[in-house]
Amino acid sequence: MAEIIDMVTSFGIDRTCPSDIDLDALLGVVEDHEVERAYTCSLRAVYYTGPQGNDETLRACEEHEELRPVAVLDPRRFFDQEDEARRCFDRGCTVFRFFPQLQGWPFEFLPFVKISETLAGLGARAIVHASAYGEATRVARAIGNLHLPVLLVGGGYANIGELMAVLAAYPTMHCDAHVQDGPFALEGLMQHGGEDRVIFGSNSPEREFLAPLLMAQHAEITDAQRRAYLHDNALAFLGEASA
Repeated sequence: MAEIIDMVTSFGIDRTCPSDIDLDALLGVVEDHEVERAYTCSLRAVYYTGPQGNDETLRACEEHEELRPVAVLDPRRFFDQEDEARRCFDRGCTVFRFFPQLQGWPFEFLPFVKISETLAGLGARAIVHASAYGEATRVARAIGNLHLPVLLVGGGYANIGELMAVLAAYPTMHCDAHVQDGPFALEGLMQHGGEDRVIFGSNSPEREFLAPLLMAQHAEITDAQRRAYLHDNALAFLGEASA
C-alpha cells in the first residue's frame, strides 16, 4: 500500500456534537495507519477564538512531527484575518481552512475573496468545505481564477457530477473523497475531474479513517493512480515534488 498524506483532519471540542475529538485520538489514527503526514487544525479556531486556536494547532504540530498545521480563518473578522494569515504563514503554516457553513457566511462574501487574494499572494493553499448542491460551483466562481490551489472537502455522491464539472473547468480546484460512498466514485472523479486533482482526506478522527482508505484499496484504478490519490497529489497540491 502506498504511503499516506491525510490533508483533512482536526482535533478539539466540536460544539455541534457531544464528543471531544482530542489530540490523542488523532495521534492514535496517525499511528495505527502509519500516516506519513496529517494536516490538522484545532476546532477551537473554528468555534471560539481564531488566533488562540491557531496557536494551539501550531503548538501541537511543533510537538508531533507527523502533524502539519492548518490555520483557520474567519472572514467575518475581516479586520484582522489578513494579518492572521501572514502571522501563521510566517510561523510555517502554508495551508488555511475555511468553514462557511459552521460560521454562517456566504461563498460570495467579499471578505472571503479578499482574504483568498492575500493567501494567493503568500503562495499558500486553501481548504474549503463545500458539500451541498451548488457550493463547489460558488467557491470556484468566487476564487477559482486566483493563483490559489483550493481543496474542496465534504462533497458526497449526490453532488459528484458537480465536482467533476468544477475540477474540469477550474485547474486550481481539487477535491477529497472521504464521503463519496457510491460505486465507482473515485474512478469517476479521477476520469472526469482529473486523476491529479483528487486528494486523500479522512476527516478523522471525527469520521472513520478506514472508509476512504478501503475505497482507495478496492477502487478499479491503477497502482500509480492509487499512490497519486493517497500521497502524490497532496504533494503536488502543496507545491512539493514527489520522490
